[in-house]
Amino acid sequence: MAEPQPTENLRSLVDSAQQAIAAASQKQSLQLPYAAPDRRPNPAVETFDKVRSGLFGLAAVLLLITSLNAALDTSFGSRTNILDTSQILAFIWPAIAVLMIASAIYSVLPHQLSSRRQRAITVYGLSAAALMACALTFTAGFLLWPGAILATLATGFGLYGMLQMNLHTARNHLERIATDLPVSLFSGFSLVFTVQLWLSAAGWNSSGHLLGISIVSVVVTLLAAAFAQTERGRHAFAAGFGLGMLSAAFSAWRQESAPLWFAALLVFMAIIVFICAESRRFHIAHAEHRIQRGLRAEA
Repeated sequence: MAEPQPTENLRSLVDSAQQAIAAASQKQSLQLPYAAPDRRPNPAVETFDKVRSGLFGLAAVLLLITSLNAALDTSFGSRTNILDTSQILAFIWPAIAVLMIASAIYSVLPHQLSSRRQRAITVYGLSAAALMACALTFTAGFLLWPGAILATLATGFGLYGMLQMNLHTARNHLERIATDLPVSLFSGFSLVFTVQLWLSAAGWNSSGHLLGISIVSVVVTLLAAAFAQTERGRHAFAAGFGLGMLSAAFSAWRQESAPLWFAALLVFMAIIVFICAESRRFHIAHAEHRIQRGLRAEA
């Protein structure tokens, strides 16, 4: 005897349930491991948008001028520090300033001028650049305490700008390079440079302070490793931090007052931060591949 066929109502109910289950599964699997890019149309251009971009450019130019002046100041690079980045100061700050100038020019473009992402990030980039320019000026004048305080504020603005990048994901690769890279590179190197200024201001310049300097360096590395695990600008940040640490390691290796183990420690910490950035990249890539296969993201 043939089994009774399901009624049309029951079949419609089953089909609706299957579609709902498939839609819910797809919605779960498409949850990205980071904030999705905001692809809404840009709001109308306001006066503050033009002022903000102009101030960003002026702050970057000021940083370039002060960094070049610091590079030409022979007394600036001749000061003895256990944690010393003077080997690359002559070109790293000017290079960062040039990248920030390019970023300021990019922020003036019609499709960027009023974008929500520029509004959220640029104000912190220009604040960081202006404060670091002032810090370099004070440091060149042997006013180490004010220089250290201003450099700390500049680093804080740069790091907070990175947090805003994580909340506002870039819409394309060019936006990621032009906006994220300068601020992240600035923040990474500024973190090491700020520690150098504080140690110099405190007079921790001898081998008797090696233990304290090592502890401070480890604590700063933990902070850098946490930012290297974020979504946006992590590799540029790790590169800036690594350049600072490797420069300090090279200077320590050349100094007779610093043992070899201290230089090795600085190199190791630079490598740790880079590994953290690569680990996060792997996690994000793995999650994106799972999403493409229709699986639930795990990052």
